[in-house]
Amino acid sequence: MKHMPTLSVSYTIPYTCQFASPELVHDLIYKHLSLEQDPRWADYGAGSPQEYAHWAMRSCGVVCAKMAVEGITGRQSGTVMDWVKAGLAVDGYLSEQRADRPVEVGWKHATLARLAIEQGCQAELVANQTLDSLVEHIQSDRLLIASVTSELGEDAPLTRRNGHLVVVYSLILNEQGIVESVVLHNPSGRTAAFQSGAFVPADRFVAGFSGRGIVVGASHQTTG
Repeated sequence: MKHMPTLSVSYTIPYTCQFASPELVHDLIYKHLSLEQDPRWADYGAGSPQEYAHWAMRSCGVVCAKMAVEGITGRQSGTVMDWVKAGLAVDGYLSEQRADRPVEVGWKHATLARLAIEQGCQAELVANQTLDSLVEHIQSDRLLIASVTSELGEDAPLTRRNGHLVVVYSLILNEQGIVESVVLHNPSGRTAAFQSGAFVPADRFVAGFSGRGIVVGASHQTTG
C-alpha cells in the first residue's frame, strides 16, 4: 500500500473533549446517561453537576479555541469552564428572540477569535473556505476552527452544514496533491475514532462544512 503524503501544522494539537468523560459521549448525547451522572464532571471545572450539564452541551466553540491555543502556544490554558466564563464575560454566547421564544445560536466566532488573541495567538474570521483554502492555511502553519455539522462526529447521513465546530490541523493528499481526507479534533465525536485525530473523507467533510471558521496561528503570522 502506497504511503499518502500528509500535510500538517508543525505543532501538536492536544485533544480536549467537550464532555468530561470522552468514552461516554454517545450515551450522554443520546441521553442513555444523564449529564449530571458523568463521574468526572468536576474535571470540567464546573461548580456543580448541573452547571456542567448545562455547558457541556454548549462548549464546542470554546473547547476548539482552547485546543488551538494550547497547541500553538505549547502551554496549558485552564479548564473548559475557565474558557466558558471568559467567553461569557464578553457576551460571547449568542441567544436570539424568535417569535415567542429565545433560541440559542451558540458562541460568536468573533469572541472565540478574541479569546485566542488574548492568549497570544493570531486569529481571523474567514468565510467561503474550500479544500484549497485548507491547504494554504496548513502550509502556512495555521489551523482552522471549522463550522460544520455535528453529524461529522458519527457515521450518519449529513443533513446540515453548521451548528458545531472542529479543529482542522492536517490533510491527507493523494499523489496528485488532491486532498483525500481531512484530519481533525472533534470535541463531541461519539466514539474514539471520531474524536482525537478523526479522519474524515474530503467529500464528506465538504458536504458537512459551512465554509466559515476561524484561522488561528502564532501571533507573528498573518493570513493575507
